[in-house]
Amino acid sequence: MPFFPDQSFDPNAVATMRVAFQQAFHTLRSEQQTTDNQRVLADAIIALAAEGERDAERLCAYALSAVPLVRIVR
Repeated sequence: MPFFPDQSFDPNAVATMRVAFQQAFHTLRSEQQTTDNQRVLADAIIALAAEGERDAERLCAYALSAVPLVRIVR
């Protein structure tokens, strides 16, 4: 898990990050909605927000791109 020393976000940024996280998490298929993937989403959103991104749609898309693909074998 990445560590972001001396990183803080204003309340508006946190609200945007929360929206992006919830949107990304609910986009995942049910079998992908794991604790590990929650961490992947959160870490990706925090990393991009730390670079200054404040658009929830872009944060969401970036977070989803970080989730490993799940192959379902039947």
